[in-house]
Amino acid sequence: MGEGRSLRLRLFSDVTSRVADPFLARAASLAETARGATAPNPLVGCVIVRDGVAIGEGFHHRAGEPHAEVLALQAAGAAARGADVYVTLEPCAHIGKTPPCAEALIAAGVARVVIGMADPNPEAGGGAAKLRAAGIAVEFAEDPAPFEELNAGWLHRIRTGRALVTVKLGLSLDARLAFASGKRASITGSAGSVVTQRLRAASDAVLVSAATVIADDPALTVRDSKGRLADRQPLRVVLVRDHVPQAEARVFTDEAAPTLVLAVGSQQGTCEFIPASVDVHECSGSPLADAFIALAERGVGELLVEPGPRLFSALWTEGLVDRLVVVTAGGVAGDAGPALFLGDAQRDGDALVRHMTPVEAGIVEDVSVTVWQALPAVGEE
Repeated sequence: MGEGRSLRLRLFSDVTSRVADPFLARAASLAETARGATAPNPLVGCVIVRDGVAIGEGFHHRAGEPHAEVLALQAAGAAARGADVYVTLEPCAHIGKTPPCAEALIAAGVARVVIGMADPNPEAGGGAAKLRAAGIAVEFAEDPAPFEELNAGWLHRIRTGRALVTVKLGLSLDARLAFASGKRASITGSAGSVVTQRLRAASDAVLVSAATVIADDPALTVRDSKGRLADRQPLRVVLVRDHVPQAEARVFTDEAAPTLVLAVGSQQGTCEFIPASVDVHECSGSPLADAFIALAERGVGELLVEPGPRLFSALWTEGLVDRLVVVTAGGVAGDAGPALFLGDAQRDGDALVRHMTPVEAGIVEDVSVTVWQALPAVGEE
């Protein structure tokens, strides 16, 4: 499971605390402003500086709109000539939906560009070389890790071809998701909802199984404390494997956010009842891995999964849990509730085999929250 340090998820801190240069830190903070809105593009922030003072700032808002460098140049105006530019990601060198940012920086006559991390995308990379060829000084941050962390999902999609999977669990102290199988339960209450809403807002898509739709009829939307819908909503994904969800489910009928059905295995061809406004994608091969590849092809980098025991067990067994957020309430649910993991113990003699390591922990109102990251597989760094 996992791919190293760039997979880290932060709920109680941010990457700017680990960026030494104050202008690069500011650029990272600007980039974070658009979290959850830029897919399939990365988060990017830019600051233009003259004589130690920021004269222009910008961040990429969403795909198809101007990139961070262009917005910062517009803010700086003619003062950008001879200035220093601080940007979280190597300026692009290709023509996509917008012109190349490297060309815009060259045309503006900037003197120096400081870059958080190189662009690994073969279609867009090469901006640093183009800048140098135009006589502009180019420097890279000594530590690219904070900037990789900023765009963990985007990088994971480019490098692996599948979405980065964050699993969120709401548990009792005795590790139960509910009081009984197939029955709706509020284990972590309003505090757990706060964490869920934050995770959804930061995700490109939110996935649940058909069994969860049948039991809970969730909306899977991003809402504020008064229940008002946010302007930007992640894609809602229903995984249909063993059950067929009800046609009247909110995710199919409320039109609050786009919805996609992923039909796998024996359920392929059984979703004719789904409204025409809902996309259906049939997956073959390894159901879950194939489903996450299909989502990546739709531009999903950050995928949040809110599973029941069966789906969690399948994700864990197939090695598809990249990050795990466990919200724990201070009570017990009893042995009538379903166990979290339905497979065999993973042990080495009398020792537990560990696949994840904790990277953050904190308290939200009356629940604890622990963030786990997958350990590198054997042979990976």
